[in-house]
Amino acid sequence: MNNKQWRSLAKIFLICVVCVGITFLNTLNTLIPDVSAASEPSSSQIVDRFENIKTKMAKLRFCYNESCFYRNVTSKVIPPTSTNPHYTAEISAAVSRPSSNPDLADYHFVYDGDRWQLIKGEEFTDVADYVFIGDRYEIYSVHNSHTLRGNLDKAKEDGGIKSGYLPLYFDVLDRGIER
Repeated sequence: MNNKQWRSLAKIFLICVVCVGITFLNTLNTLIPDVSAASEPSSSQIVDRFENIKTKMAKLRFCYNESCFYRNVTSKVIPPTSTNPHYTAEISAAVSRPSSNPDLADYHFVYDGDRWQLIKGEEFTDVADYVFIGDRYEIYSVHNSHTLRGNLDKAKEDGGIKSGYLPLYFDVLDRGIER
């Protein structure tokens, strides 16, 4: 055998060693349990944690008048699907405030990074529509046909918005993320 043939054999041998190594690593990965999967909570734990958020939210009083509270609080948790890899959830409620018409609230959550996160919410009253996306808000008032916009940190500091989203975002959750 000449030098060229030895090099070709050496290259073939090296390729075979690499292929055997890859096969060995793949086999080893199937034999070793996935530690991250073992530490993830079960679906019932994820749902229970969301129900805990709902229970705390249902006890909120969010204006200076003691009559500001939620009633008829319902929730829905949607498990992951092929198109959405995360749990999602929704809380809907009627809101009792000192007004003649019942107000409505809907809050939307996603379970990501091992925490429930409040991603958006809507509150509808007889005089205003509130829309929240993360830490931003828009309020459309029927009194003056004007839309107010801002961030929740400033709204909390000023204390001018009487909304259930703010205490849910800051008190029940930690800036919209499960504690």
